[in-house]
Amino acid sequence: MTRPKPAARWAERLGRWALAAVFLYASIPKILDPAGFAVDISHYDIVPEALLPLLAVTLPWIEALGALALITGFAADGASVLILLLLLTFLGGLLQAWVRGIDLECGCFGHKDAGTGNVLSALLRDLAFIGIAIPVVWFRLKWRARDGLEDTASEPAATRP
Repeated sequence: MTRPKPAARWAERLGRWALAAVFLYASIPKILDPAGFAVDISHYDIVPEALLPLLAVTLPWIEALGALALITGFAADGASVLILLLLLTFLGGLLQAWVRGIDLECGCFGHKDAGTGNVLSALLRDLAFIGIAIPVVWFRLKWRARDGLEDTASEPAATRP
């Protein structure tokens, strides 16, 4: 079995940790103020009002758990995909707001960040995070696929499905 090069391992690890730090940092104020986060979500005008409280309570915990998985490495394959999907979802929400001319503060780092940016800067920031997340996911899935193929190839033919 050939192991990934140390530089690739460190690049993946640093990317994971950077994303984890951002998502953990972003989740804490939203966990502490779900009502304010619900108000921020409502400004996007895409979530039915009845679902706002549920989304405002659950989404920050999903972000925090994904971040913890990225930091610890436990379930990091799934967490890296989850974080990428969250980023793509957030990007979609921001894009639709921008296209529709909705002027909002993203609420990305909690309700208190109102007035600290605009949709375009949040879009660019999310694109940068996606630029980190894609290689992390690619490395992790590439290594997982390689390890899985090698594990199967090393089993006796009679035990393979």
